[in-house]
Amino acid sequence: MNVQRILVALVFAAVVPASVAAQKLGFIGGPSMSHSTMWCEDEGAGFKPIPGAGFHVGALFEWDITNRWGWDAAVMYEMRSSAFDLSYSGVDTTNYFNRQLFYLNVPVHVYVNFPIRNKYVISTFVGPVFTCALHGRDIAWENTEMRKPVMYEKEDLFGKEGRIVRCEIAAEIGMAFKYRNFQGRLSYQYGINNLTKDNYLYTLPMTSGTKTYLTQGTLKLSFAYLFDLRK
Repeated sequence: MNVQRILVALVFAAVVPASVAAQKLGFIGGPSMSHSTMWCEDEGAGFKPIPGAGFHVGALFEWDITNRWGWDAAVMYEMRSSAFDLSYSGVDTTNYFNRQLFYLNVPVHVYVNFPIRNKYVISTFVGPVFTCALHGRDIAWENTEMRKPVMYEKEDLFGKEGRIVRCEIAAEIGMAFKYRNFQGRLSYQYGINNLTKDNYLYTLPMTSGTKTYLTQGTLKLSFAYLFDLRK
């Protein structure tokens, strides 16, 4: 029993200080580019997707379990925008639709470090992303010279009776370039941002009972600065 206690104490003494010393906390932010894919069961409807710019900013926590791997988590305020042209057979006018959504974004990753030399490290990471929409707006107008407005909506956007599901679970994969306390990251996040809707009534009426689908992916470029918590 004494030998077991001694071994446990030695392991605890060796692991815990190393883990604490490897914890870092700092800031992260950068631009992003989102793209949407929308389709519906009504074959007469056509959607031409157009990528939209956005941004993210927040706090990043990182924990090196060993010098080879660890995990991180972030809490970020994120804006995504996407757009598409909407046309319908038998209708001459094409409508332009733009959506801007603002999220509380919480990614959690497991990462693997590949040290190079002189404290340069390349890292790959993967994990889930939990998001909750805070606010947003839909804008639509005729894609003509007159630019006739069709719709502006910022109320009742989310929820069961709304157009968009408020919370989302996505997957994210990426890589990071690390040097001392600085990091540059490139990642891609993909999730389902909208469930089935019975009627798509943003700009043009669809066939009664038509269901529409929306998926969204986001390419992110991030810059981070982390402080060593042991100092």
